[in-house]
Amino acid sequence: MKSGSSWLNAVQLNPLDFAEIDYLDPALKDGHKVLYDRILNINIRFQDRFSEVQELSQPEPIRLRVLQLVTIFNPQSIKIEISSEKDLFFLFHHEATVNGFTQIKALQNLQMPFKDYAQITIIRSNKIIMDVIRYGAIFQVMLDGSARLEINQTTEFRSVHMIHFDFHQVEESFLRQTIVFKYNQQRKEIKYLTQSLNECRMRATGTFK
Repeated sequence: MKSGSSWLNAVQLNPLDFAEIDYLDPALKDGHKVLYDRILNINIRFQDRFSEVQELSQPEPIRLRVLQLVTIFNPQSIKIEISSEKDLFFLFHHEATVNGFTQIKALQNLQMPFKDYAQITIIRSNKIIMDVIRYGAIFQVMLDGSARLEINQTTEFRSVHMIHFDFHQVEESFLRQTIVFKYNQQRKEIKYLTQSLNECRMRATGTFK
């Protein structure tokens, strides 16, 4: 009889098994590559018709991805994607190009070249994960579909604004493609997991060949 650890190894899914479906991700079709993919606890605020914004809610687990398009070793476009596993219709994009970054840099007085924009975004996001006492994020959604992600640092006396990113709600056609992709991805994961568990059972009973 094989050890329990051997059975566990049999259940582990090979990332290569999903390569055939990962390339169908709508966010990657234009050549962008995923640099960062994490779940962050973010406060979500929605504007309503009677007040400017709602009061802060409890932080919610939000998926944040950083994607980059590189040509001839230089980044040409940086995308940040905000989504929620609880709500498939909650999908927002921030995109910055080489030319557009000039305005972003000027408005926020950022002291960085465009080539470092993605890395700075990742560093700031990791601080939210690793130091929840001092760093936090607010995602504010407006009635017109625009949104802003603010990353702040809490000091002894006040909250200091670190950086913000302006987002827009994705178009309906892109949203449909993303929902279909996630559905197919989950089906494939369940299929491989079921196959692996069946194989484990056969190994345990000695019927695996």
